[in-house]
Formats: sequence, structure tokens, C-alpha cells
Amino acid sequence: MTTNTLTTVYINGEHVPVEDASISVFDSGFNFGDGVFEGMRVYDGRVLMLDEHIERLYHSAAAAFIEPPMTQEQLKADILAWLRNNGIDGDFHFRPIITRGVRTPPRVDPRFAAGTATVVVLGQAIGPTPTTGARLVVSRYRRHGPDSVDSKIKSLSYLNAVLAKLDAIRRDADDAVVLDNRGCLAECSASNIFLVRKGELLTPFAISTLDGLTRNLLMELAGDLGIPVREKDLTTSDVHAADEVFLCGTGAELTPVVSFEGQPVGEGAMGPVTSRLRDAYFGALAEHGTVIANA
Repeated sequence: MTTNTLTTVYINGEHVPVEDASISVFDSGFNFGDGVFEGMRVYDGRVLMLDEHIERLYHSAAAAFIEPPMTQEQLKADILAWLRNNGIDGDFHFRPIITRGVRTPPRVDPRFAAGTATVVVLGQAIGPTPTTGARLVVSRYRRHGPDSVDSKIKSLSYLNAVLAKLDAIRRDADDAVVLDNRGCLAECSASNIFLVRKGELLTPFAISTLDGLTRNLLMELAGDLGIPVREKDLTTSDVHAADEVFLCGTGAELTPVVSFEGQPVGEGAMGPVTSRLRDAYFGALAEHGTVIANA
């Protein structure tokens, strides 16, 4: 019997009961956001794009000079075993996290981190994203560029994203479009953004935004559907002029946008291109998923 209710947290190779799960207060992730992570999702007994997520996690760790204490294949096997032991088979979102480890004294100098990296995997049940659509505003916060911290590093330092989300909530919106340091679209608080104009799919270059796995899959699926796709610099004027707008990501799935800065987007509901892509996305989940159950 499966309930998708988490009973254990994975900590450094051990399955620890949720009520007992803890890490050191001296951990680098807790003190400095000094770590990397991924967000993954389970559908119908499969982990979506597990290999791709693990590969990106290890690329982020390498770019941050963090050495995971196990190979990619070992962590992949550990994650699948942890999901099986928790009876997870669908409607579940989880995060593998790797930090630089315990740091004493807790100072910024990473040489104070002794021992091995900390590895934690935790998660919670999640439902499908609504199709009623999201309301967007433009955030007052900016996304850093590659001249600061490369956006390809999926870092625990998410304060910028949290502030953007709070900014949207305080303005009675669902999410915020975050601009880069040039005033071009980067992404939303924690998802990529696509525009549809005259049947063409447009998205910002992955420079000041994470090169999202869902983003890339949707671009591939659009090509299969004969929908032209182009990466380009986009501004808020392009959003106002768009026929359709949608957000995407592991958590966001494919979420239509119905208003931007208080003005309707298109007809104020999910558009036909978004609907086609959403259907194609959910139709492709099994093909891109790794089976959790033992063979």
C-alpha cells in the first residue's frame, strides 16, 4: 500500500524517521547557504528525468567546489531505495541537497569545513498545478548575472527568489517576473517563462536564469509538434504583447499566465499553444521517468 506520506528523511546514507531528522547547526548550508540542490518529482511510479537532475546536481557541486561523498550512480540508487522504503509512487516532490558539510567555527572561510559533505533528501506530497492560471507582476528585485554567481549553479542561496515571491504576494499576485541587470526577462521566482507570439514560442536565453530541465523538454516537444521555438532577449513590453504566457518547472509543471501587471494576457485563460504543449508534456512523463520499483 502506498500513501506518499514521508516517514523517513535520507541523511548521509541513513533513513532517519522524520521526527528525528536533523543536521548540525554548524552545517555550511544552514550558516551560509553553502550548498546545492535539485527539485525532483514522482509521477505514476517514476522519477521524472532522474538522471538529468542528478547530473545537474553534481555539475552544480563541481562548480561550487563541493565534493559529494558518493558517485552519481550511488546517489541515484540511494534515492530510489529511499522512495521505495517510504512507499512513494506518485504526486510527490523531493529535494536532494548537498552542502559543504559541518563548519567549525562557522566562518565564511570554507577551509573550516571538516569531514565530508552533507547529503540530505527530503520531500512532501504535491498535487497537480491548477489550469486556472497565474497572475504576474514585475519584481523590484533583479536576478544576478553570470558575472556574479553563474545561474547554472542551483545553489541553496535562494533569498533573491524568496523576496521576489514575497513581493508578488504583497501585491496580490501569484508570482513575479524577475529581470536581469539589463532589464530583460530572466525568469520568475522559481520557474522559467515562455511567451507565445503569432504561433512562435519565445523564451529568454539561459544566461541569468537556470537552464531548466522542464524548459528544455518543452522546447524539444515544441519542435516535435512543429511549433517554432526561439531564445531571445525579451522585455516586459514583449509580455504585454504576447498572445500567451506560461511558466514551467518541476514544481510549476506548465502553468498558464492569465494576467500581467493587472492586464489580461491574451483571452485571460490558457491559450491553444499552451494547451497543446501541456498535453504533450504530460504525455511524455512516462518516457522520461525512471521506475522506482525493483525490476
